[in-house]
Amino acid sequence: MPIKTWAQALWGKNAKLSYLLVAAAILLLSMLGSRELWTQEHRWADIVSGMFFRHDFLHPFLGETEYYDKPLLSYWLMAGISFVTGKVSLWSLRLPSALAGMLSVWSIYKIGSHLKDKQLGLLAGWMLLTSFYFVFWAKTSSADMLNLGGTLFAVAWYFMKKESPSFINYTVFFMILALTALCKGLVGAIVPLLAIFPDLLMKNEWKKHLRLSFVLATIPAAIIYYLPFWASAHFGGTHYEESGLYLVYRENILRYFQPFDHKGPIYTYFIYLPVYLMPWTLFFIPALLTLPSRWRNLSSQSKWMCWSLLVLFLFFTLSGSRRNYYVLPIVPFAVLMTADWILAQSDIITRKCIWAGRLAITFFVVLFLNFNVLQPLYYADGGINSFAEDLKAQVLQIKPWSDWQFVMLDPEAKISFYLDLPPTTQNYAVLNSREAQTPESLLKSWPMLKQKNSTTIYITRKCYEPILRSLLPHYRVVSARPTLGERVLTIENSNAPVAFIP
Repeated sequence: MPIKTWAQALWGKNAKLSYLLVAAAILLLSMLGSRELWTQEHRWADIVSGMFFRHDFLHPFLGETEYYDKPLLSYWLMAGISFVTGKVSLWSLRLPSALAGMLSVWSIYKIGSHLKDKQLGLLAGWMLLTSFYFVFWAKTSSADMLNLGGTLFAVAWYFMKKESPSFINYTVFFMILALTALCKGLVGAIVPLLAIFPDLLMKNEWKKHLRLSFVLATIPAAIIYYLPFWASAHFGGTHYEESGLYLVYRENILRYFQPFDHKGPIYTYFIYLPVYLMPWTLFFIPALLTLPSRWRNLSSQSKWMCWSLLVLFLFFTLSGSRRNYYVLPIVPFAVLMTADWILAQSDIITRKCIWAGRLAITFFVVLFLNFNVLQPLYYADGGINSFAEDLKAQVLQIKPWSDWQFVMLDPEAKISFYLDLPPTTQNYAVLNSREAQTPESLLKSWPMLKQKNSTTIYITRKCYEPILRSLLPHYRVVSARPTLGERVLTIENSNAPVAFIP
């Protein structure tokens, strides 16, 4: 296809939503289990695995520590898929995020279509789909993409139903807010409300919603939101001390006004909004810079896109707690404003659309290669997954897996997930830095090494291997083989897992 016609094929008059959704499915739903657990993903892996181990899905634990920092719904979604598939796997942990990514793409299409036309909806959908960090979080096990999907769905529902207010439509809207808030926190309800607030003010739209059905529709949503917290407090968990509702207050309200961690500088989102918009920052910046000169001629729909972006940006910036990925809910609104600028009537409309088409196709290919080809190759033929398989094969030659006791000597947190170890597995840290350890310091940190047990396997990191070989001279050592990517790039992974078998 000639490159000038890409824009027409993707968001022209004859373009179809099905093309966008098929592309989203190919990019977001494939190869979900190819990348090893990434930093915070181990929390969801540990918590969901622990729920199955304890047969308790109302009281989240991180290891053996009470951990109600997030509401329950994100864990339940992952646990539900794991129950159907019969195993807690990387695929079951990441599928909810990927599906939420699909919902986000569909929702931004609906928002754009109802604001203006199908052309704006499709362009915004393609822009969101080809944003690097959107794809990254859609293929990551966490609550962040669930929050984004629910947020955009709520805004889309508002625009689809705003001209036909009724008890049913209000109820669905507030139910979406409640379910989204049960994934990550109150931000899931606050962001959609802030986003639609400018539209309610324009032309006094708020007056049409001053009706009893609006108030009554909040009741079912409030009940749905409260039920998981009520169940946690009244069923099981007699020794569980954390209160889910207090954690909602602590993590959402207290952290906003009196942050106790994640205190990023005031300019955090000035940096990370352009970063999270890549590669569409190339269009976002000129769209932003030309906004003052264009403002007078903008339609009310175009002005809403700008106002919603500004309101959300101020809301997150004024929070005392800031982290780079907290900017994710702002990204779709920046995308909408930028897409509207690309499609604005001007003497360079053809040029802007041609370059936008080239960028969309180029980055779809780049993102597909990165997430669905290069990452699987990087983690192939080695790494922590192969280590777990090798270790199980060797120990089963000696005695059944259940006859072994495992002791974790400061390995990476994710190793327990790959070995299917219970959350009660003993885990010991080290004193001082890992690089400064000696045989004497390790024995001080891990005195159990002086009283070795013939049924105990020690799991640790590669950086401790030379010292532990001298302390455990007659043990068989199983080390993680470097992945294909580590071998090609000659990367030495000092955190790779190592097992000592008696």
